[in-house]
Amino acid sequence: MSTVTKIGILIPQSKQYKTLDRDFIRGIKLNNLNAQYYVESIGIGANEQLIIDKIQKLYFQEGINIIIGFFGHHNMNRVYEYASDNDILLLASDIGATVPYGLKKQKGIYINSYGLTESCFLLGNHFLEKNYDKIATATSYYDSGYGMLSAIETSLNKSDVMFSGHYITPFYPRENEAEYMQLTLDHYKPEVVFAFYSGLYAEENAAFIRTNKVTQQYTFYTTPFAINDSLIEEYQTNPFPLYVVAPWLENFAKTSDCSFNMQFKEQYDDSATVFALLGFENGALLANLLETAESSDTRTLLRHMNTVKAEGPRGPIQFDPETNRTKFDHHIYKLERNSDNQVLFERVNTLVNEGHFITEVTQQDMPPKIGGWQNAYLCH
Repeated sequence: MSTVTKIGILIPQSKQYKTLDRDFIRGIKLNNLNAQYYVESIGIGANEQLIIDKIQKLYFQEGINIIIGFFGHHNMNRVYEYASDNDILLLASDIGATVPYGLKKQKGIYINSYGLTESCFLLGNHFLEKNYDKIATATSYYDSGYGMLSAIETSLNKSDVMFSGHYITPFYPRENEAEYMQLTLDHYKPEVVFAFYSGLYAEENAAFIRTNKVTQQYTFYTTPFAINDSLIEEYQTNPFPLYVVAPWLENFAKTSDCSFNMQFKEQYDDSATVFALLGFENGALLANLLETAESSDTRTLLRHMNTVKAEGPRGPIQFDPETNRTKFDHHIYKLERNSDNQVLFERVNTLVNEGHFITEVTQQDMPPKIGGWQNAYLCH
């Protein structure tokens, strides 16, 4: 009889994405690991001392040296240093909504991110290849407090391309906010609009464009969290050019037939989300690692970490030995209709990811006076 492995899970909660914790854990468990799970809540992922306290509990009280966590970005160096100093194997996931300045490789810390800012950086390269020089952004007060704008700006600055302007919805939208959005974009007259929203702010945005029809005038590129049923319904009524940049796209409008989605649907009778994806990838890596290492001793596991590999929905899952991070290509999807009048997302471009962005920023110091929110993205 094989030994049952103890695995700790640290998970935040989100008011906007209420099933974040459930989906992440479901994704891990889909791998059918011979494991006993110990789950601890870390609030909204903004309190590094709380996270360290929960690591201490799992490690000292339960004797767990393998921990999977879904984290934010605030003072994560402290968390990683603590786990590393105590010979804990920490598989950390995040949405990647901030640029990971200064988060250098540490022993025993392996990061599997959805790579939201990496998508934005690669999208900037794509805009340069298409010779766009009139680029506007549209976002919410909340979403603007993360690193998406900084990431795409890093890319555009290489060719001295400046944004034409920015439209940011106030925290409390004005009564005629759709008109303000229209007037702002008409003033800039961009060739393309980069729009990034999430949660209720994505719903607000969908309501605005139903009113002002700006997507009929300008080509929009978005991040996955800006897509929702309201936006798709608007497209069904009045089709418009809309592109999404992502390493993997959720199963909106039943468009995806990847085996992971089908397996998740069969097991849980729900569509897989980004959070389920990250959990599944972590579990798949861990399953292969435990099989390869044939021991859950930390030193044995670490000897195999840089060579362990698994197949996942985004492609091969493995860690870059320079950064201890996963690296995936990103893609551009276009909203389309098929012959049956079904709305779907068609992959139209692949943005090859050489990993330069993450390698460079993790070696840089945090820029002075950088602002933004402290909570994990979507946990509010």
